[in-house]
Formats: sequence, C-alpha cells, structure tokens
Amino acid sequence: MDSPTLTEQEVNDIYTWVDIIPLSRPKKNIGRDFADGVLMAEIVHHYFPKLVELHNYSQANSTQTKQYNWSTLNTKVLKKLGFQLAQKDIDSVIQVEDRAIERVLKIVQEKIKYFKENESQLPETQKSPSHHNSDQLQQSMTNEKDQLIQEQRETIGILELKITKLEQLVKLKDSKIQTLMQKLQQLGYKF
Repeated sequence: MDSPTLTEQEVNDIYTWVDIIPLSRPKKNIGRDFADGVLMAEIVHHYFPKLVELHNYSQANSTQTKQYNWSTLNTKVLKKLGFQLAQKDIDSVIQVEDRAIERVLKIVQEKIKYFKENESQLPETQKSPSHHNSDQLQQSMTNEKDQLIQEQRETIGILELKITKLEQLVKLKDSKIQTLMQKLQQLGYKF
C-alpha cells in the first residue's frame, strides 16, 4: 500500500492523534523518533494490545535492526489488520525522509479506525464468524509464540555451546599460565 500525499491540516491532525497516545519516549523529532518502528508498534499496541508483543521491538540505531522491527510489525501485526506497508515507505521512514512517517501514520490511523469501526458495527448475528476469526488469530499467535520459543531454544543451545568453548579456552589459558609460571620459578623468579 502506497502512502498518500498529505495537506498541512492532515499532518497537524496526525500530530494531534499521536500526542493522545501514551508512548514510552517523548517525541522530539517525529521522523527520527519513529525510524526504528518501536513507537509505531506502541501505537498499534495501544489500540490492539493482543496483536503486538512490545518486547519484540527494541530501540535501534542500525538500519538492519530498524528493518527487522518494521518487517516484524508489517508481517506479524499489520497483516492481521488487513494491510501491509510498502517496502519503499518503510525505507523512507527508516531514512527519515521528509513527511515519510506522517504519510505512514496516516495509513495506520485510517486502517485502525476502519478495523475498529467494522469490528464494533457488526450485527450480533455476524459477530459469531468473527469469533472464528478470533480463534484463527489466537491460533496464529500461538503458532508464532511456539516458533519464537523454538528459535529461542536454538539460540540458548548455541549460547551454551559458546559458553562451553569459552570455559575450555579459559582452562587452556590457565594451564599455559601455570606452565609459564613454573618455568619462571625454575629460572629463579619469585612471585
């Protein structure tokens, strides 16, 4: 989905909307503040807390981590709201291009509004299928959690191997130090 061109009034409305949402850090330069995707995740979490696990998003300076945050948000969260941001828009936000975040915020604002209105205005007879959607969403979230747990287990396994290797290296170094100290003592040095 491509981002729209905004009028000054629309930009001011976006700023007003963002200001009413409690965010974890103050907004100083909105382009830079949103570049890592964390505040966008917080905005979506504000409206849909079950969709966004904020611990998946970390403040970032590197382009790679910013891309990871935005990609995670785009594929795991926004997709569930029925849309995804265009990669060029994400790149523009990460590179803090003029008005890029405002255009993306406008898209997200409209989609959140649309999603909330359509969820709440369904007649009771049509809400039962959304229970099915809710079950699918829950199952999807469970599958993602299972996958995340598996990935973390693999990471833990790798880290444990690294710890074992480091412990072996420390023992080897200690052994070499001991050998060298013995040689020095044989040469008459005292410690």
